[in-house]
Amino acid sequence: PERKVADHACECCRVALLPAREGGVEAMWRHIFEPNIRDHATARLNPDGTASGFRRATTDNWRLDACPHHGPGLAADAHAGANGFHTVWFGIRKVNGQDLAAVRYARLNPRGEPLPKSEQVLPDPRAEHADVMAHGANVAVVWRSSDGAVTTLKAWLSQDGGQSFQLKTLSQTTGDNDHPRLAQSGSKMVVVWRTSQEIQVHDIAF
Repeated sequence: PERKVADHACECCRVALLPAREGGVEAMWRHIFEPNIRDHATARLNPDGTASGFRRATTDNWRLDACPHHGPGLAADAHAGANGFHTVWFGIRKVNGQDLAAVRYARLNPRGEPLPKSEQVLPDPRAEHADVMAHGANVAVVWRSSDGAVTTLKAWLSQDGGQSFQLKTLSQTTGDNDHPRLAQSGSKMVVVWRTSQEIQVHDIAF
């Protein structure tokens, strides 16, 4: 049956879903916090159909009377027994009085709350529609980046649980293209990217 998880979700951004270790599903979405702040929230969708653990997960304090069409990514963080999450999202926040738009990465605790000092800005001012996945200490973040003529598929890879990353370029296209998505089988990760010419699958090599 349909169940209400929370009021005032931003209706146009995709919802990130992740199987929960104890059963059910973890969800993260762009929420509308009072008075009109488009940050993100997390909650647990339980096997009995109820929802629990509503938490605010990002604090850009982005006030916008519109839908950004730019949802988050969510992955489990099991490195060193963390039992939390990795997340990526797009937002605009005030930095030194100026609006700074960026895709950001951070780790969340098991309750879905941000861990202090874990946040990093992706090393690409044109980054958009990022996805994230993790296996042990390996963390992969992928996104597309366009200069108006060429769109580049990029990856940001960590082998220490998200403490540090290395940037890689995976592919480019000049035609229409979709959001890149990460997929996993055991420890193997791939990124799937659909362009107007083909569907590309790239192995993630740490």
